[in-house]
Amino acid sequence: MPSKEQPLYQRIYEDIKTAINDGVYPPESKIPTETELSETYSVSRITVRRAIEDLSNDGYLIKRRGLGTFVCAPRMRRNVLRGKAPKSFTEICREEGHVSSARLIKKEIVPPRADEREFFGLDASELLVHIQRVRMADGLPIFEENLFLPYRDTKELFSMDLKDGSIYEALDTLYGRRPVKQDHMTVQAIGASAAKASALQISVGEPLLHTTTYALDQFGEPIYIGRQYYVGSRYMLDL
Repeated sequence: MPSKEQPLYQRIYEDIKTAINDGVYPPESKIPTETELSETYSVSRITVRRAIEDLSNDGYLIKRRGLGTFVCAPRMRRNVLRGKAPKSFTEICREEGHVSSARLIKKEIVPPRADEREFFGLDASELLVHIQRVRMADGLPIFEENLFLPYRDTKELFSMDLKDGSIYEALDTLYGRRPVKQDHMTVQAIGASAAKASALQISVGEPLLHTTTYALDQFGEPIYIGRQYYVGSRYMLDL
């Protein structure tokens, strides 16, 4: 029986949190419905909903419209400090004991946007390479990767098989260039579109972290612009 000092929703919160930490509810598994939990604890659905909302806000659960409430996979973490060297996803996975992989969606040659033309110092007639992939850790989609690089500098990269592996490592191997710092970066929260939800195996509207990174190489020259879409329940940025 709960103590008078502990609200009922807090007891439910602690019980579900403990069950997650003990592996009773493994990552990506579905927890009981609000109705089932309200019957188990003999409380109102409003009380259960408060506990579920707090667990969701604290990163333990994710609600998927029309499907139910699921346990979040342990979030990967990336330190993001202005002026510091950006780590590749492959490197982050290696450090955290995950196996990285990639699924190529498309690679194409595209005209630059205004910010891209300015950052790379492109003439009006110059083009960009756009590489779009889904990056995965242990087979679980983590983010949609969109890299933009000047075509004049990366023709060999465009010709490579980019279904897997680190583009950072490919740039170093091909050209002796590697990203060493971020000129600047923007971050915003958005809801997943139908296309991104399908690619990332999540529900439409699920929170994504959309980052735009302007990266420089070891010579202080622009090397790429990254426009990435991270699954909020699977990835965390330390700022």
